[in-house]
Amino acid sequence: MVKVISKSRFVSGIQCSKKLYFDIYRKDLKPEISEQQELLFSTGHEIGELAQSAFPNGKDASPENYYDFSKSIQDTKDWIDSDVKTIYEAAFSSNGVLAALDILHHTENERWAIEVKSSSEVKKYHLTDASLQYWVMNKSGFKPDKFFLMHINTAYIKDGDINPKELFTLADITNEVIGNQLWVEENLEDLKNILSTEIEPVVEIGKHCGSPFECDYKHHCWKHIPEQSVFSLYNPRGLDWKLYEQGIFKIIDIPETVSLNHRQNLQVSGQKIAHSHIDKTSISEFLNNWEFPLYFFDFETIFPALPVLNGTRPFQQVPFQYSLHILEQCGDNYTHKEFLAEPKDFNEISIDPRKKLIEQMKLDFGEIGSIVAYNATFEISRLKELAIAFPEDRDFIENIINRFVDLLIPFRNAWFYHPEMGGSASIKAVLPAIAPEFNYKDLEISNGGDASNIFLSMINNKFIGDEIFTRESLKKYCERDTVGMVIIWEELIKHIK
Repeated sequence: MVKVISKSRFVSGIQCSKKLYFDIYRKDLKPEISEQQELLFSTGHEIGELAQSAFPNGKDASPENYYDFSKSIQDTKDWIDSDVKTIYEAAFSSNGVLAALDILHHTENERWAIEVKSSSEVKKYHLTDASLQYWVMNKSGFKPDKFFLMHINTAYIKDGDINPKELFTLADITNEVIGNQLWVEENLEDLKNILSTEIEPVVEIGKHCGSPFECDYKHHCWKHIPEQSVFSLYNPRGLDWKLYEQGIFKIIDIPETVSLNHRQNLQVSGQKIAHSHIDKTSISEFLNNWEFPLYFFDFETIFPALPVLNGTRPFQQVPFQYSLHILEQCGDNYTHKEFLAEPKDFNEISIDPRKKLIEQMKLDFGEIGSIVAYNATFEISRLKELAIAFPEDRDFIENIINRFVDLLIPFRNAWFYHPEMGGSASIKAVLPAIAPEFNYKDLEISNGGDASNIFLSMINNKFIGDEIFTRESLKKYCERDTVGMVIIWEELIKHIK
């Protein structure tokens, strides 16, 4: 039985022919869709509808059943023949290949094919599906005069209701997709041959497993790769693949003749002989520059593709929460402070939750003392954005910024290394290595992505559940992050006394 090649199947096949085979014949291997993926799909649908409003009053050819596009294809043909100006989800088919287009628009005797993407720019893989769509439209007798990629304009600043004509940018990719037509033809033939044989293709793992997307079947194809493999090597810059191609899978099997940097050498010796490394001099010099009181600080942010707050841009990181642990002097008890915005404030014109956050920070921070963050660049960037948005608070914010110290530095510079850290200096790798008992397992919300998504759903009135309980869960998660920083600082201090 001949399998229809859709746009999504073509994209899968271009990334890896085995991925395409699994999509059709081994669906049992595909993991369940995560909440994060569900959110992406929901956001993509919302963006698609908003893009349609930039070309209003069109006819919708979406199928009632996504396993049968016959009516959508016929409706599209009939509406084009009857000079319908705009068609949403226009469907075309030719030679066993199916493609649905987000927006088909006719203007000034030109036929425009428009594909909508929830990204900030045209990416190489966007040209893959657009080139296939052009091929199908051309073969079915409806060649577009121009092909556009409609993506989000990150320079857009929300001011009231979102204006779709300003939110989106139309990028003309006509020449690129026309130039890819022979490439499409050749790849279609190869993919059709693969599907017609119904035999699993032999494809070795490679960089394609993560490009342009992390493959859904990586857990299956990579099951022969050990946990502490050459792919967990710190900043490998291609060395991991060179070693793999030589048949070296484990870090402990890397020959001594292979040239490694200091951090990589620590990682290899850590796996071979459980060797830890502590540069007490560098750590001591680093910590001695800190000034009490110490403020252990962490932001949580939302970064929606569609801005929810006036004065913000698409994908802008907007802080909605922070946790703060304060230590006046060594040996004192810690004081905890926190802030969590009200979701309703994001929908009130007269209230800006960012201003409330700043006002709370003024109460929680003293005028002196080091402010400790892990990967402080993130918090500093958010504060710089707040200083621009609220120039009246610039002096206060700049004072805060100038006092930051970064707890990441001893681990990024390998002054402190424990084998359990593997090839990462992230806080999620460092904490379990130095404090195995410390974790997030008892929390309802245990990672920043979930925290951001849940709070955004509250803003958008899409949250389902107990909001009071969930707000407390958000606070507990953010507090756990700054507790983790305290634990790391105490561990560093212990080693230099």
